[in-house]
Amino acid sequence: MRRGFTLVELMVVVLVIGVILGISIPTFRSILKKAPLEQAISEVEAKCRNARSKAILNNRVIEVYLSEIENIVALNTTARTVTETRFGPNMENRVIEDGEELERVELEADLQVITPRGEEFNGELTLRFYPNGTAEPVELRVFGETGSYILTVDQVTGHTTVVNEEELQ
Repeated sequence: MRRGFTLVELMVVVLVIGVILGISIPTFRSILKKAPLEQAISEVEAKCRNARSKAILNNRVIEVYLSEIENIVALNTTARTVTETRFGPNMENRVIEDGEELERVELEADLQVITPRGEEFNGELTLRFYPNGTAEPVELRVFGETGSYILTVDQVTGHTTVVNEEELQ
């Protein structure tokens, strides 16, 4: 009795592997196509969460700068104002430190601010997170060729919510 596989058995195994690869490659391509969009919404959400936690931990206002024009999200500290009042008329010393940029990310998908969008909106928005955990409310759309996501920042809790826009329809 010989040990080993016949040529027919090997051909069947190769055929099964070929069918599995044929089915999985288109799915894998669609996952790779969605990757920049998924990465972009993940970056925006991470920056918002990071800003909220830094604001609470450092007891300082942290800003998230969003630019529709450049598709940039940056995390900044606000300028810290130290005021010392002395006795006497108008004897006030103020020291202002420039807000430093903590992190900056360029998105590989398009960014659109939905609200607030007033008359003076120029494509740039600074979203502030406060030391008590609250934030300025905002609704953003991050979109690409494969779809779009809506990110909402709650004013009271400062938490972010991400929803796939296709699921809303």
